[in-house]
Amino acid sequence: MTSEPGDRKVSSEEFRLLLQLETSLLMWLRTSLALMGFGFVIARFGLFLREIAQAQQLAVQPRPWLVAVNSGLGTGLIGLGIVVMLLAVVNHRRAVERLRRGEFALPSSWSLSVILSLILAAVGMGMALYLALV
Repeated sequence: MTSEPGDRKVSSEEFRLLLQLETSLLMWLRTSLALMGFGFVIARFGLFLREIAQAQQLAVQPRPWLVAVNSGLGTGLIGLGIVVMLLAVVNHRRAVERLRRGEFALPSSWSLSVILSLILAAVGMGMALYLALV
C-alpha cells in the first residue's frame, strides 16, 4: 500500500513552519484589505468634502482634475490591494509545496514586501509633493 503525501506524519518543526506560513498569509491579507480600504477612502474623500461644503452652503469651486486624481489614486490603491492579495496566495501555495517537498530555500531579495514597500513609498512621495504644491 502506497502512502499519499498528505498521509505522512509531519515533524513539529514542519508543523510550526506551516502555522507560520498561515500567519504570514493572514498578515498579507490584512495588508491588502487595508490598501483597498485606504484606496476607497481616498477615492471618496473629495466627494465627502463637497457634500460637507454643500450642506453648510459654502461656495466651492469645482476642480475636475482633483476629482480625477482622487479617483485614479484610490482606484489604483484598490487594484494594488487586489494584486497583493493574489500574489500572497500564490506565494503561500508555493511555500507550502516547497515545505512539503522538504526544500527549504530562502526567498528572493525582491520579495513581495520589498516591492510593495517601494510602490507605497513612491505613492507617499507623490502625495507629499501634491500636498506641497496645492
